[in-house]
Amino acid sequence: MKRTPNHFILFNGLVLGLILAFTISSKSYSQQPSELINPNLDSFFIKIMESQKFVGIGACLIKNDRIIWRGNYGYAELETGKRITNETIFQLSSISKTVTAFALMKLYEDGLIGLDDSIDNYLSFKFRNPYFPEKPITFRMLLNHTTGLADVTSTGLVVPSKVGRPESSIGDSDISLEDYINQILTPGGRYYSEEYFKKTEPGTAYNYSNIGYALLGYLVQRISGTDFSEFCRKNIFVPLEMINTGWHLRDLDTNKVMYSYSFSPNDSIPLYMKTGHFGEPGYPAGMLRTNMDDFSRFLITILNHGRYGNIPLLKPSTIDTMLSPQHIKNMSSRSFKLIDKSLCWQMIETNGTEYFEMNGFSVSIFTDALYSMDKGTGMIYFFSGINMKNMVAVPMIVNKLDEALKTYK
Repeated sequence: MKRTPNHFILFNGLVLGLILAFTISSKSYSQQPSELINPNLDSFFIKIMESQKFVGIGACLIKNDRIIWRGNYGYAELETGKRITNETIFQLSSISKTVTAFALMKLYEDGLIGLDDSIDNYLSFKFRNPYFPEKPITFRMLLNHTTGLADVTSTGLVVPSKVGRPESSIGDSDISLEDYINQILTPGGRYYSEEYFKKTEPGTAYNYSNIGYALLGYLVQRISGTDFSEFCRKNIFVPLEMINTGWHLRDLDTNKVMYSYSFSPNDSIPLYMKTGHFGEPGYPAGMLRTNMDDFSRFLITILNHGRYGNIPLLKPSTIDTMLSPQHIKNMSSRSFKLIDKSLCWQMIETNGTEYFEMNGFSVSIFTDALYSMDKGTGMIYFFSGINMKNMVAVPMIVNKLDEALKTYK
C-alpha cells in the first residue's frame, strides 16, 4: 500500500500532490435543497464562505431530540463539481475521540474496568512514562490527556528524530491497531521514543495526545475481546442506525465521502491542495467518518442521558460520570472561554451559553460539535478549504449558530 509521510496538526492527514486554482462564484456557495430553511443562516454562511474562501461547509442545529436546521454549501469535490449534501460523509478528525471515550464508558458501566485502575492490568506489557517508571497509568489519565504523552504540539505532530512515526496510507492502513500500539509504546519497538513524553508526573499536567486515545481504543479491543471498530459498530452505530458511519473506508460508500482542501493564507487566488482518502493505524484517535444525520443521533443520545428514543446505550449515571468536571490545570482554548474539562469533552462558555465542545483539525478540514445539557440543544459543523488565517471564522460560526438556536421555540 502506497504511503506518504505525515507531519500535520492535531490529527494528521495525507495530502495528495494536486494543486488546483479555482475561482468559486457566490452561486457555488448556495444552500442545497432542504426542508429546513433559515434564510438568515443561509445568508451568513454564503458570506463567510466568500470572505474566507472555504471550499465547503456543512452545519446543523439540534433541539428537542431532532435536527431543526441543516445547511450544505459548496463542494465535496471541486474537480467534479460534486456538492455537499445531507448524504455527504466527512472525517470527524479528533471529534472521533468522543466516540472512543463513549465506547470505553460502556466497559466502565458493565463493571469491566475502573477509571482509576492501572491499565497494566489489561495489557500484555507495562506502559509507563519513562521519566516516572513507578507511576501507574490509569484510564482516567488517558481520557484526560495527563499521562505525560505529548505527541501533539501547537505546531504539529511530534516526529522523533531517530525512529520517525508511522505514515499515513492511501486508503485504509495495513498496520493493525495492535501492532501500532506495541511498536510505538513498547521500549525497543520500531516507533518507540522517549521524545513522545514530557517530564511531568502522570495525572498532574495536560498534554494532548493522539497516541493516548489510540491506546484507549486498543484497550477496549483487548478487554471486550472484539475488534475496536466492530465493538463500536455493534454497540453504538447499529443501535443508533448510523449506517453512514465507520472507522475504515472499507466500511463506507466512498462515493459519499468528501474530499477536503487547504490553501496558503498568502494566496491572493486560492491554490487549493486536495487531501486524498487516507488511513491511520491509530484510528481511534481521529479516523471516524460520518454524516450529519448519523452524528446528530450520537449527540442526541448524550443529550438524553444515554438513551436514543427507546434505545438505552448508557445509563444516566454513566453519562454524568463521563461529563463530570475533571479540574484539569493549565489548559487553554484558542476560541472560547474555557471552564473545565470532562472525560474527553471540553467545557466552554460563549455568547452567554455553556457548552460541552470538541473539535477536530487536520491540514484541510475543521470539525466542531457543541451541545448544552441544560438547554437540550446542540450544533455540528465542518468546513474545508482552510489555513491558519481563516480559522478566525470558528467563533463567528459558533456564535451565529448559538444565536439561531435561541430563536427556535
